[in-house]
Amino acid sequence: MAEALQNTVPIQRENDPFEHAQSETSYYGILNILYYLKAKYTRIHFRYSGYVYIAHCEQIDQYEVLLTAHGFQETQERRAVLQFEAYNRYYMSQVMVLRTNENGIYIQFPNELLYLQRRRHIRLRFDDLFMRFTILYSPIGHTRLDEKNLESRFPYVMQEVAREDVSLQTMYRMLVSEIQSISSDFDIVFFSNRNPEELSQAEKIVRDHAKTFYIEDTMRVLSYTSPHQHVNLVNLSGVFEARSSAEGDTAALKYIEEIRKADARGFIVSYLMSPITLFGVMQGYVRVETNQFDKKYINPAQAVDLHRLMELFSYAMSKTRIRSSHFDPSSVETRVVNISLSGLLLEFSDEAIFRYLMQHRRIKMLIPVMGDDLELFGEIVRFSQRGGFYYLGVLFFKSKPGDMIRLERFIHENMQFQFL
Repeated sequence: MAEALQNTVPIQRENDPFEHAQSETSYYGILNILYYLKAKYTRIHFRYSGYVYIAHCEQIDQYEVLLTAHGFQETQERRAVLQFEAYNRYYMSQVMVLRTNENGIYIQFPNELLYLQRRRHIRLRFDDLFMRFTILYSPIGHTRLDEKNLESRFPYVMQEVAREDVSLQTMYRMLVSEIQSISSDFDIVFFSNRNPEELSQAEKIVRDHAKTFYIEDTMRVLSYTSPHQHVNLVNLSGVFEARSSAEGDTAALKYIEEIRKADARGFIVSYLMSPITLFGVMQGYVRVETNQFDKKYINPAQAVDLHRLMELFSYAMSKTRIRSSHFDPSSVETRVVNISLSGLLLEFSDEAIFRYLMQHRRIKMLIPVMGDDLELFGEIVRFSQRGGFYYLGVLFFKSKPGDMIRLERFIHENMQFQFL
């Protein structure tokens, strides 16, 4: 019994949603629906003796139906409730449990199936339908004003990242050009090449907070301890406050002063470290600094601009990676679990891309249908994970002219292969 309880959940007592439902009472109509459940191996919610079991239809006879349900435990109760989804409807039926044995659960052939319409469009399930997709640009600015400032500040960069086949080489050249307008002294560092124990305090902050570490003047302690006004800039103010609470202001100030002196001994005037990410995962940073020979400081506006620019470059890297792995003709195709005229459910196993798509939800899809590719655009509206696979529910919002008509014809023709 303990094992059965682990594989079931208590029934939730609510108002009956089938109170005004339509019904199917025709013997052959019910028989066709049961054969559909068997052929598609559809999950049936089998409500029995206070618990819900996940069951499947194994055998259909004239007067009884055989179900299997993992962890099922028989009691004195003879009544049960079936609930399942088929043909764009949600069905329910009260049945009698006749007997159980090693083969499964034998129930009386249902006399009636109550049903509710679930979706506006019929959703068909496929085992051999695959697609390719890539992401569309999603605004990275916190407000529409931020986005307009980006378009004004980096017009050519914004034009490039909006392209479907964004060029990383072009993006890198524009990145270097913008960095060199601040300072010619810069370096790109990847954390995979570094021992985590050897990272500096600033590098750990960049890695853990995904913000730009920025010091305006290495000769002023306040540049290290005074919090930045912009949300994307950070310094040692958090470290200073934590150490002040634990060790006192004097010890905390001494620790910050040692870091400041080390920077000053390297003839550094000001510097920043902007993060580089791939699928939202920290990969490294670009370090830009000015020295006493440059005789200039990096101002806060330049630090914010560079942070935004690195966000765009990181986006371009992620978009290029997704395109090469899930959109190019030679890439691995993504399985379409089911599809309707309003959207589809896709399945894949890449967790990093799954997490990234939670933020970048607009995608372009190519679905091979009737000898050609349908070009559809959608927004991801639902996320789930099951059995080591990741599932994304996509809602269509645009298509190439004529493609929705072709999709409707494709769905209609495939309906002929269903048990109607």
